[in-house]
Amino acid sequence: MRVVPSQSETERLLCVIDPRDPFGPRDRALVELAMHTGLRVSELAGLDVFHVAHQGVPRQTLHLPRSITKGARERTVPLNQTARRAIANLLAFNQKRGFSVAAQAPLFVTRKHERVSVRLIQRLIEELRQRAGLDAPLTPHGLRHLFATQVTQATGNLRIVQKLLGHRKLNTTAIYSHPTSADLAAAVQAISGGAPRCV
Repeated sequence: MRVVPSQSETERLLCVIDPRDPFGPRDRALVELAMHTGLRVSELAGLDVFHVAHQGVPRQTLHLPRSITKGARERTVPLNQTARRAIANLLAFNQKRGFSVAAQAPLFVTRKHERVSVRLIQRLIEELRQRAGLDAPLTPHGLRHLFATQVTQATGNLRIVQKLLGHRKLNTTAIYSHPTSADLAAAVQAISGGAPRCV
């Protein structure tokens, strides 16, 4: 069962990340990037510096090559202001801590200067969930689901969400569409034209 975290839950998740913790800035950047790009956990772990930045400046779009995507389907994800800020903060953190910011270097690294693993990211999200006191299960995929749901609500266009998530079939994307009662009422109201004018 997929669980979409609420806005308040994601805020609580971010708030328990202590910026004074040795890897607090990295962890916050990772969560924010997940929330604002909809990347799979394996894609987050596979990112290199050049994927998200050029000469130290965050890119406007993230091009995901076949080598790190599911099904070898490359795609492009625009980076919004929050995602670009997270990248800038992460690059500054890596440089300050002595981690490589060369183009081919891993974007997210451990204290041993090694690429973070999928399992480490999963453990991190679970630890943050527990520290935030969230009862509902929350995983990296839940953050992907949140991104997809928010884009669906903002645009109403599942084709856009399909492209951003890298889904081959539209019906895979359809699970992210959750019409509320307000959505249903607005849709029905939109076709209301009043009484016909008969002559």
